[in-house]
Amino acid sequence: MPPDPLPDFRHALMLSRGSLDAPELAECHGVLCGMICGETGKTAGDFLTHLETLELLDEPGLAMNEVMQEAFDSTLQQLEDEEMQFALWLPDDDEPLEDRTDALAQWCTGFLAGLGLGGELPEISEEAAEALTDLQQIARAAYSGLDDEENLAEEVEDEDEKAFTEIVEYVRVVTMMLREELRGPGAGDAIH
Repeated sequence: MPPDPLPDFRHALMLSRGSLDAPELAECHGVLCGMICGETGKTAGDFLTHLETLELLDEPGLAMNEVMQEAFDSTLQQLEDEEMQFALWLPDDDEPLEDRTDALAQWCTGFLAGLGLGGELPEISEEAAEALTDLQQIARAAYSGLDDEENLAEEVEDEDEKAFTEIVEYVRVVTMMLREELRGPGAGDAIH
């Protein structure tokens, strides 16, 4: 059975009643993924407590709590899915590229914060260490499109969209790789 999809991003923003913007909502999901990968988020309650501690979500209300519970449940399912159907919770593709880029940078910031909640990481592979460095660089990134006149050219827009899509896919794969590396073998996993 496929994992549940993430809640609708726009709907979640509306439920936040203006207390979150799109990059902050993406950052919340990054925190969640970092917590799951670092095994510091066992329940949705842990997640909500950490969001409050990080001052991302203060007094969210019942509807927003429910959406965050759904996000927790579906993200956990997606990260455990053997078909690798994990998705980042980001603004829809019809939002401006600049907004989506900012949200991706904030997602990475949240991921690193969530991962850091467990304290110092255990020794990790060189590949995982490089991936964390890449996420730090993406977290510092800002939209770097050309000026408005040049950005009107369809070719430039297509190149920017393609680059953004490739970076999102890279972050998605890195997240799954870090999840596997940090959780170690499961009780039922064969060890050779």
